[in-house]
Amino acid sequence: MAIPQLPPVTPESCPLCGGGLETVELHMTNAPSSYFVAKFYRPDKMFASKSYLASLACRECGHVLMFLENRGIVAPGK
Repeated sequence: MAIPQLPPVTPESCPLCGGGLETVELHMTNAPSSYFVAKFYRPDKMFASKSYLASLACRECGHVLMFLENRGIVAPGK
């Protein structure tokens, strides 16, 4: 069963303060060339569904927001 590829939905402004958002790259300290990956496990599946994470930072308050690039991995019933 294929996982639906839904487009990422990111906000136009920071949901906390309303400031503008910029795309940022987050790096892990022990492996700077690796990416953050979200895994979603379903009880009836042997393997987890995975998605990279897109990151945005607010220019006003400095908060970092992270979103699934493929939000279809958490779609119900897939």
